[in-house]
Amino acid sequence: MSTSNAKASISVMEENWSQEPPFETQLLNTGITKADQKSFESLLPALYRTFHDDLAAPNLQDSQWIEKELDLSRLTKMFNYLWLAGRPMPPRPLHYQLILGRDIMVTEQMDLHLVWSSNRIMLKPLPRFLLERQFWLRYLTCRDQCGCPIHAKQSVQSDQAECNQRLRWRAATGFLFSYAALICFESDFRIAQEKHLIPTTITWPSWRSFVQELDTEHIYGKVNSRFLYGELRLGRLSKIHRISQLSLRGYSQAWNQYSTFFETNFALIASVVVYVAFILGAMQTGLATGDLQDSNTFQSATSGFVLFSIFGLLSVTVLLMLLFLLIFASNLVGTFMYRKRRLRNISSHVQSWSPVV
Repeated sequence: MSTSNAKASISVMEENWSQEPPFETQLLNTGITKADQKSFESLLPALYRTFHDDLAAPNLQDSQWIEKELDLSRLTKMFNYLWLAGRPMPPRPLHYQLILGRDIMVTEQMDLHLVWSSNRIMLKPLPRFLLERQFWLRYLTCRDQCGCPIHAKQSVQSDQAECNQRLRWRAATGFLFSYAALICFESDFRIAQEKHLIPTTITWPSWRSFVQELDTEHIYGKVNSRFLYGELRLGRLSKIHRISQLSLRGYSQAWNQYSTFFETNFALIASVVVYVAFILGAMQTGLATGDLQDSNTFQSATSGFVLFSIFGLLSVTVLLMLLFLLIFASNLVGTFMYRKRRLRNISSHVQSWSPVV
């Protein structure tokens, strides 16, 4: 092949990068052909929860379940603030997560993948269908008549100009990239299999080949912008979500019952009270000494701090109670509205059924 032809081939590959899966290695060795629908279905989840909270079997003719599997919309909306929750670097390997004392928790939500809090990190297992090239060619690549800007270079903020197929391609590629970072060493590979994060039929040599084909050094323009960041702190994500989305709810459920809300917040207040009591005791001791007893400045500072302690703690307690009432009212209204919407949706499926109110 001449040099000019080689350059032309490389140019075409770069321009049409999303028309092919980002890997060649067949990790599963399923032997699936393009028309083999039965084999495709064997790679899918048994059921998935629809946007209306119905349980349905994945349908290859309906892309809704794929949208649910690869949904990163919440993180995409908060992308400009993600630097507050994590660093723009690949996630650290699994063995290092264990060194940090983090337990690996399985989640099936893509937007909770690599989110951590205190001593745990949530990871989404690698689905079998994302390891099958024929699945990518059929469901994650642009159609021939797609109006996507194929010849345009990828950028962090280019999501809106792309079709759903390409957006899913980028999310799936970013997900594979995250696993390339999590499983760098054979020890990471063994941990991933023990935690059931990857299929047990995959071998270490084939995984090495698979990862090398991803070309991780030049992958950043081909992934969803969320995967420019690795591990994200849940507490900070919740704060970002509340402020940027004007929502009382955090990014993920922080309290499973109201008693936990009081335990968390009033434990902090109790710690502050102990610290304040220590300072007030020191001030009282100071007032008993001759030098400080005659100091107007010290007496004024003591009086000010006493008033600040009383009204400050009282104000914080009142604000917490108001926040609790606001959350309680929000949950009550939300539950009522959800119940109404859910029963209406159920009745639409079963025309002869009417809910008992």
